Amino acid sequence: MAMPRKQAIIVTDLGPGDGGKGGVVHRVATIMKAHTVIKKGGAQGSHGVSTSRGERFNFNQWGCGTLEGIRTHIGSGIVACPIRLLLEAQDLTEQHGVMNPFDLLTVERDTLCTTPFHGISSHLKELARKDNPRGTIGTGVGEAYRYNQRYPELSLFMGDLPRGDLRNRLAAVRAKIQADLASIIEGDFLPEDRETAEQDIRDLSSDDFLDFVVDQFRKCGEVVHLVDPDYFETVILGRNGVVVIETSHGILTDRYQGFEPHTSAIRTLPRFTKAMLRDAGYDGEIKNLAVHRGYEIRHGAGPMPTADPSMSEDLLPGSHKDENRWQGRVRVGPLDLVLMRYAIEASGGPSEYDGLAITWFDQISGNGEWHVCDSYTHETEDGDLFTMTGDLVVRHGEDEAQLAHTRALCQALFRCVPEITTYPIAKDATPDQLFDLVAGVLNAKLGVPVRMLSLGPTELDKLLR
Repeated sequence: MAMPRKQAIIVTDLGPGDGGKGGVVHRVATIMKAHTVIKKGGAQGSHGVSTSRGERFNFNQWGCGTLEGIRTHIGSGIVACPIRLLLEAQDLTEQHGVMNPFDLLTVERDTLCTTPFHGISSHLKELARKDNPRGTIGTGVGEAYRYNQRYPELSLFMGDLPRGDLRNRLAAVRAKIQADLASIIEGDFLPEDRETAEQDIRDLSSDDFLDFVVDQFRKCGEVVHLVDPDYFETVILGRNGVVVIETSHGILTDRYQGFEPHTSAIRTLPRFTKAMLRDAGYDGEIKNLAVHRGYEIRHGAGPMPTADPSMSEDLLPGSHKDENRWQGRVRVGPLDLVLMRYAIEASGGPSEYDGLAITWFDQISGNGEWHVCDSYTHETEDGDLFTMTGDLVVRHGEDEAQLAHTRALCQALFRCVPEITTYPIAKDATPDQLFDLVAGVLNAKLGVPVRMLSLGPTELDKLLR
């Protein structure tokens, strides 16, 4: 069968993030010979890539095909961080010899920017919650997105970086955030958080820090290749071949489908990515690949019924997920098919996805057992929240009633007790036997066929069918 002239492959995380998108994007972009990776979402994602050549890198704003020479495009579908762009470029050069990473990157002028002041706002709001964490990555992406919705006149875009009035624009952003945080700044924090909070408060009021931000933003404006919005339609999508859309976050952190309040400001459903392509007049084939680890992982606050501290030692080695004050603890546990089915239904149902990539299964197979939750044994009697079969009720909407529903789901999930099934794995199981096991369990229970199984860190460890 002939390959389509144009194809866009969307990679979507079915969980709260940390599903292993980096290695999947790298493998897909490499095997499909993609000409561009299009970033979608926020600049705070850390997508790890390990190559068969021994290279390892965590990508934020460059796409996960960069080490293969595949270009990256950042458009209005992402919130960018100019300072982190400079730091990531430096790391790519110093660690991997990519002599001018900006040669592989195009950025649309109307791409929204986050600033360190948005990051400080995110930090202080989280610290003000004390022992009731919401969870945040802390880069200010969500804050910048929300401020853009409420105060668009204060927004900074990548095309603004070369402007002569940049300092005044950043000072206005800082002043608004200072005013909005006044009650928090005057309040108290946990003793262990006071030093961190005081440093953020000092930076927020420091003109030296403002000058540093201005300098870094100007440097970024000098080296980044800015393009007009029609570049995406005419050059990126107008070209024959494959593009891979690398999304941040996960379905379970979507603003209206995730579990309130442990959500992002950003919409993460694949229909928004498809709309981005359609709005640009894309006439190629669109495929959507879902991603999830072979077990549950959640970095930070939020409901996770299968969380099991006793499994951390077996599942976390090698995952490089450090705990921090903003996101909180890293938790792992048995794979939760109830949450996966919810994410799929929230996306529009199984027909929304063309395949499923299961990652980090080498951690599972090495332990000789695969623990899977297919149902909860308690707290599923509420017909407004659970179906007759015990799955979560999916409601669609973008209003307060929708948030009330996801808030109620969140509280119910904290009380749910998972029912676990354990599948034994032979020590000498072959890759094909492992694939058969995973597909045999998941295909029928999720309605989405398993197309990739990751049995190790590099592209050569990704088994495809």
